[in-house]
Amino acid sequence: MSDEQIKHMVDRFLAWKLPENFQPDAGISFKPQYGSYQGTLKHEPVGTNLFTATQAEQMIRHMLKGLDL
Repeated sequence: MSDEQIKHMVDRFLAWKLPENFQPDAGISFKPQYGSYQGTLKHEPVGTNLFTATQAEQMIRHMLKGLDL
């Protein structure tokens, strides 16, 4: 894959809306709902805050290593 294709994959990964049943592990907490004076609101995270773009690129390159593309 070209560097441009990998960058596209990284950007798409970081922009992905997490699924409704998202449940992080390793002690990371996430409260999908929170209260306010207007009632209950819902967090709708996108992508991840676990990786920087550089780290996500390293992960994508790791995933692609050994593939015959």
